[in-house]
Amino acid sequence: MADPALGRFALLQAVRLAGTLIVMIGAMAASGNVPWLASVPPWAAMAMAFVGLTLFFGAPRWLVRRWKRDA
Repeated sequence: MADPALGRFALLQAVRLAGTLIVMIGAMAASGNVPWLASVPPWAAMAMAFVGLTLFFGAPRWLVRRWKRDA
């Protein structure tokens, strides 16, 4: 049987990677230097970056708490 810790570790890393990518896209949109993101308003770009930071820092903690509660 496969170790469940390996799957949990992979999920944590995937969530962190997704958060990082969202922050980067938000920062690129806020800069206004990327042509395909030029139509995104600055407030939306900053909100996207905030969501990415929340996902990067908050989601892993939430997942760990959920896993501990289910155990």
